[in-house]
Amino acid sequence: MTLHQIEKGCTCKIVSCNITGKTRAKLDSLGLVKGESITVLSSNFAGLIVEVKGSRLALGKQIADALEVI
Repeated sequence: MTLHQIEKGCTCKIVSCNITGKTRAKLDSLGLVKGESITVLSSNFAGLIVEVKGSRLALGKQIADALEVI
């Protein structure tokens, strides 16, 4: 299941990230790494707002679709 498929208010764990290069390095620096818990605060057709490690982040649909969660 991808992060974009998670409903508002739900918490899940990241199991993999299907992004490489500079974008992957930036996501890692923001705390979006394997095993990290993430909560979806808001979701719409364009992307979502999540909370990870006490910070709120806006993610586009393409990035949210590349993050596999359970």
